[in-house]
Amino acid sequence: MSIGACATGGGIQALKNYADVKEYTRAVYAHPEFIHTLDKATPISAHVKVDAELRGCPISKHQLLELVSAVLNGRKPNIYQYSVCMECKKKGNTCVMVGKGMPCMGPVVQAGCGALCPSFNRGCYSCFGPKEAPNTAAMADHFKYMGMDEEDIVRWFRTYNTAADAFAKESELHEKR
Repeated sequence: MSIGACATGGGIQALKNYADVKEYTRAVYAHPEFIHTLDKATPISAHVKVDAELRGCPISKHQLLELVSAVLNGRKPNIYQYSVCMECKKKGNTCVMVGKGMPCMGPVVQAGCGALCPSFNRGCYSCFGPKEAPNTAAMADHFKYMGMDEEDIVRWFRTYNTAADAFAKESELHEKR
């Protein structure tokens, strides 16, 4: 089992996949010659078979308890497979993209946080990573419609789950333009 955004989507440290790590190391450390790091940050599933993933930064206490209960009872865990938008609807939140014109990753992000950021009138920052089969191209197109440039679109797909396949591919498409 992999637990948390770092394990399931590369975490913030996966931003190094798009940067000159040696340059940062020289700027931060007095003796950068002693610092050794992997060339690329990746999710655990890129290296070993993972039976279950608990996403999030931080993970959901309720999802953790559900996973433990399922394992102890020999059943498949009931982990949300829908987007953060569904959580917003359940809470009666007004959509921050539609109602306030704010960027929000909710349509392409797996639920689990209880729509925390949108509940406080902020867009979703994708702490729980991409939902199953996210339409990231449509999300990027909507961001363009909202007036975002390519650099901003790249930034929205490169947060807590930078190395998650769907987000990595979409951000790379906009970086190359």
